[in-house]
Amino acid sequence: MRAPPERDTRGPMSRGRRPARCPTGEGGLFMAIRDTRDRFGLVSVFNHWVLVAVVLGLLVTGLLLAEVLPESARPYLVPLHKQVGLVSAVLIGWMVIWRWTQKSRPGPIEGTSKPEALARAGMHALLLIGAGVLVVSGVMMSILSGHEVSVLGLFTIPPIGEDKAQAALPHLVHEVVGWAMVAAVALHAAVGVKHHVLNKDETLTRMLGRGA
Repeated sequence: MRAPPERDTRGPMSRGRRPARCPTGEGGLFMAIRDTRDRFGLVSVFNHWVLVAVVLGLLVTGLLLAEVLPESARPYLVPLHKQVGLVSAVLIGWMVIWRWTQKSRPGPIEGTSKPEALARAGMHALLLIGAGVLVVSGVMMSILSGHEVSVLGLFTIPPIGEDKAQAALPHLVHEVVGWAMVAAVALHAAVGVKHHVLNKDETLTRMLGRGA
C-alpha cells in the first residue's frame, strides 16, 4: 500500500519559485569585495572608475591650461590640476597594492587571442605608468620653475630654484605624455565599446562588477 503524498503547505505565491540566492555568492560580502576568477570585486571596480574620473579630470584641466584658457586663469586652475594629479598618484599606488594582494583575477574573455590579451595587459600597464609619469613630470616642472607643491595639504615640496632650462625637459615630457594619454584613453574606451556593441562579450560589463 502506497503512502499518501505529502501535502504542499507552501502558499500559492511561493510555489514554483527557485530558492533565493545571495547576490554576493558564497562567502557573502567578503567574496563580493575581493576579485575572483569570474568577476572583479567591488574594490577593483571602484578603483577603476575613480581612476577613470581622476585621469579624465587631469586631461581636461591640462588641455584647458595648455590650449584654451588665458594666462590669467592659471592661478585658479593650476593648484586644482596639481592636487588632482597627486590624488591620482595615491590612487595608483593603492591600486597596485590591492591588485598584488588578490589571489585570483578574471582572465581574458573566452575567445580572446593571445596577441589581443597581451595588448590588453600592455594598455593597462601603459595607462598606469603614463599617469605616474604625468605626476612626476608635473611636480618636477613646478619645483624647477620656482613653485612649491602642496601635497594634499599634508606637507609641501619646496622649489629647487627657478631655472627655465632645467624645467624645459619635464615640461616637454609632461606635454608629450599628456597627449599620448589622451590618445590611449580614447583608444581604451573605443575598444571597450567595440567589445560591448560588436563582440557582445563581457569585457565592459565585468568592469561593472558582473560575472562572466
